[in-house]
Amino acid sequence: MRLATFLCLLLMLWLVKSRKRSCSSPIYCEGDLLHLVQTAKIFNDSKTFVDMSMKYPVNQTLENFDVFMRKTDYNPSRVQIQEFVLENFQMTGEMEDFHPRDWRPEPKIVKEIEDPAIRHFLKTLIAIWPQLTRKISQHVFDRPDTFSLIPVQNAFIVPGGRFKEFYYWDSYWILKGLLLADMKETAKGIIENFLYMVNTYGFIPNGGRIYYLNRSQPPVLTLMMKDYIKYTKDFEFLRKNIGIVEKELQFWLNKRISNIEKNGEIYQLAHFDSESDTPRPESYLEDLETCSIYNTTEAQHECYTDLKSGAESGWDFSSRWIFNNEGDPGTDLAYIKTRRNIPVDLNAFLYKSFRHMQQFYVILRQLQDAKYWQDLAELWRYNIEKILYSPQDGIWFDYDSKLNKHRKSFAASNFAPLWAEAMDDDVKQARGNSAVQYLKKHGILDFHGIPSTLLNSGLQWDFPNAWSPYQNMIIFGLERSGDEEAQETARILALKWVHSNMKSYYENNAMFEKYNAEAVGAFGGGGEYLIQSGFGWTNGAMMEIIDYYFRVKKRRQRNLYD
Repeated sequence: MRLATFLCLLLMLWLVKSRKRSCSSPIYCEGDLLHLVQTAKIFNDSKTFVDMSMKYPVNQTLENFDVFMRKTDYNPSRVQIQEFVLENFQMTGEMEDFHPRDWRPEPKIVKEIEDPAIRHFLKTLIAIWPQLTRKISQHVFDRPDTFSLIPVQNAFIVPGGRFKEFYYWDSYWILKGLLLADMKETAKGIIENFLYMVNTYGFIPNGGRIYYLNRSQPPVLTLMMKDYIKYTKDFEFLRKNIGIVEKELQFWLNKRISNIEKNGEIYQLAHFDSESDTPRPESYLEDLETCSIYNTTEAQHECYTDLKSGAESGWDFSSRWIFNNEGDPGTDLAYIKTRRNIPVDLNAFLYKSFRHMQQFYVILRQLQDAKYWQDLAELWRYNIEKILYSPQDGIWFDYDSKLNKHRKSFAASNFAPLWAEAMDDDVKQARGNSAVQYLKKHGILDFHGIPSTLLNSGLQWDFPNAWSPYQNMIIFGLERSGDEEAQETARILALKWVHSNMKSYYENNAMFEKYNAEAVGAFGGGGEYLIQSGFGWTNGAMMEIIDYYFRVKKRRQRNLYD
């Protein structure tokens, strides 16, 4: 009996150790203290606690917690827990407002907008950048273990609202806006922060908190570097850092590749796959509740992994990641199966990145390296064509790797390969026209923005919400296809989106992270938290549209790197 008990304890210990934790902090990542505070629900938003800093060193905080638990006979009340948190944690001291030195109220782009209403709106967007600029406090560098914030040297742009740190893929569209505002120094600093992340962790985490170190976000560092080099011609910066940019892409190639068998042939494409199977610290209670339907510990941890993988996608959350028994999109988040989905947009991001890497190495006259990325880009284009494109529907779809079939539901992500130009040149125009017919078929042109999906699940990346990044990807994908009807459709979509954003701003005095596609100027909703304003990527994406469709002197370059 004793031997059986001993073996049972060994098994339990092995299971605990085999769990893939969110990160190494015993405060912010997992443990009794985190569990107690988050399940007590003393804050309306679970993210609030893990964004607080410790008043005392880690060991003393844990010792204080141990004393607190013994004093309360290991059964503290909600009020007592709240008092403990306020005695040991605080909300201030991690970041400082920072006025970027390169900010100007009227950069060149403003002077080149003829329409006075658009010009005024653009000035409003540019005026928001200093409001969203932050720099890490010296306190974080001095006592890094007592903060969940990851310290970086350069100032950065936060999205806004509850998102008080920088985020990976948000920064791609933010950077576009900064460059259009001629804020080259700030843009370079943001890229340098990400290069530091790759050097330090081997990849770029979801955002600038240690509890995000278990997942990334859609890979856009290469695309950010492209935009920066195009604007500044700073080829020495490229030469110095090309190896780090390559390292980040190799993370995706080494850690996120799935093999798909179809008609006897094996294809490689990427999928999202977090390396942790415990609840998200910033949504701890929500994850516990979501995965509580499962009767086994193993099934619950699979559920946590798929939730974190869904967060890695940036679409947190959407019916795109939920499967019913037939493999069709569902609405119950407990049935999330992110990892079995082969996403259209992720592979489009990678294809576009591979192409830019090829061009970078050509510029640097490293032709052998250029050939490596050219071959990889061509392989990805072929695999996207064979696995994700549906000739019958004239569009790309996510692919169910378990049932080996397309997920033939409307999603804004379906257009990503058109934006990435992941196709042969001789079919690009036809693909643009097919995309227009697909939009018409689903009635998308009747909306005031392109909804993420057409399934109203209550999740924030589903209908009726429309998000800025995918407006731009679809608009510019249609525009660059060369098809006349696609270009006219792109122009109509762009004008409707600008009008809706302007109306919303003047009614609410704020830019939002998402909008309601069913009504002009209405902001979005749903998901795990209330609508957030600011808003970094909305501003940057809007500036990209204004630059293209309203600017008098458009930069027409035959080669992006000339």
